[in-house]
Amino acid sequence: MKKVLYSIVVAFLAISCANNKYECPKHVVFIGVDGWSAVSFSKGGYPYIRSLMNEASWTLDKRCVFPTASAINWMSIFSGVSPEYHGYVRWDSRRPDITPAWTDERGEVPTIFRLERNAHPESDILVTFQWDVIRSLIDSTAVTTCIQFPQTEEGDWEEAKWAADYLKTNQPKFSFIYFGSLDATGHKYGWESEEYLSYSEHFDDIVKLLNDAVCEAGIEDDTVFIMTSDHGGHGRHHSTEYVDETLQTPFFIWGKGIRKGHHIEAPSVEMDVTATLAKLLGVEPIKHWTCRPIDEVFE
Repeated sequence: MKKVLYSIVVAFLAISCANNKYECPKHVVFIGVDGWSAVSFSKGGYPYIRSLMNEASWTLDKRCVFPTASAINWMSIFSGVSPEYHGYVRWDSRRPDITPAWTDERGEVPTIFRLERNAHPESDILVTFQWDVIRSLIDSTAVTTCIQFPQTEEGDWEEAKWAADYLKTNQPKFSFIYFGSLDATGHKYGWESEEYLSYSEHFDDIVKLLNDAVCEAGIEDDTVFIMTSDHGGHGRHHSTEYVDETLQTPFFIWGKGIRKGHHIEAPSVEMDVTATLAKLLGVEPIKHWTCRPIDEVFE
């Protein structure tokens, strides 16, 4: 009798685990916006992105790591660890400035792009970008297609339209689409300037274009979008004054299996984006990671 009860319990647990297993989407689109400030977002604009709040899980308080500079924070997002682990400590680091805490068998800090390539060798991985340092951070040898565009308002549109066509035609497994001209606008005019705030309409249309491309491809029911930034800004800078304006960035996630209209309550940092991407892509987290997926966004 005990053996029968034991078998029933084991079978029940197996069924429960199978039912609770997360079903990964077939497509993940990561929109990266350099210098996108949560404080500026809270002041208005972005009508389309605001409408996504009803379709997405979101927070305006995803925190950066120190120093609040670009290469340092993007690498934290790509690698799942903070600067003292990955070793990139300058705003434009192309290689580790200090010895990383660990590397893979190639002697490199593994990124989410490398993990996806190793886990799914046939994956179509797309990266488009404007700032040339991004090519060095992503581990471009793991990427199927990697193309640079001008860091201008016109370059934004050129990149967005090209990426939209690629999404419709190739339907890649994982895409990272990076825009840098908002950060350039902040440095030139200031993060509180009219020029910076007016960018909202421009960027809003770009996000709609990319979201519409997925819908036109007929894959919206099997796609998840993530959209976030590396840092905000204060005055014309973002790495010299540690204030809320530099630390707080928006984070949006929407699509298959994602809670709608949900304001994320748990504190989150750059590296949690990595763990969330890993869960979406179905890749095993690295045992040395100190991050965690933002589990409350999943239905």
